[in-house]
Amino acid sequence: MDTKGLRVEIKDEDRGEVTAIFSTFNVEDSDGDVTVPGAFEDGAKMPLSAYGHASWAGALPVGKGGIRTTKTEAILEGAFFMDTAHGLDTFKTVKQLAELGQWSYGYDPVKFSYGEHEGKRVRFLEGLKVHEVSPVLLGAGVGTRTLGAKNAPMSFIDEARLVLAAAHSLGDRAADVLAKRLEKGKGLGAESADLLEQVQTELKRFGELLTPAPDIDGDLEREYLRMVARNLAKEKA
Repeated sequence: MDTKGLRVEIKDEDRGEVTAIFSTFNVEDSDGDVTVPGAFEDGAKMPLSAYGHASWAGALPVGKGGIRTTKTEAILEGAFFMDTAHGLDTFKTVKQLAELGQWSYGYDPVKFSYGEHEGKRVRFLEGLKVHEVSPVLLGAGVGTRTLGAKNAPMSFIDEARLVLAAAHSLGDRAADVLAKRLEKGKGLGAESADLLEQVQTELKRFGELLTPAPDIDGDLEREYLRMVARNLAKEKA
């Protein structure tokens, strides 16, 4: 798991409150990403995960917090559940580790694009949905966002929106790559063309799912749609 460091300070020891600067805007990180102002929802709330994103595996959350943004950075303002053993123990650990401890957050990239930043090709993160923040053993980065728990479970709607955003971005990236290669008298490479064909095949499957059912009602219509889904699954296998 890749993570990037956060600067954390104890705000109120009795209440278990912490403040963390967890993202610096307009700075390229080690993954070639640049988080832009406005990427985070100011005031958004989220749980604090058990150590090392363990809450994704079922461990109880250890606190909760919210995001406050400035023109240059995003700040987590959170509080541990001091009336629980797991919250209190995690708070004490974070306090004792001090600058040795780091944090990361789990998110979905809602909106992003590709472009140039200081002469380099980067991905601009323009919209992020943060699901949780978590203390971790080690982070890496340059004061920007963290990468953690990317395998977070998503609803069908959220996953569809993520795929849609990725499809838009892939289309823009493919057009940009093709334009640059055409300037050199070249087309897409064989591997790139093959991958795009596979993407196109997958997208066609959605069209089959959206095909109107025959003029039938109730249980028959539902069974018809189930049959279509089963057939598509067999084709995929």
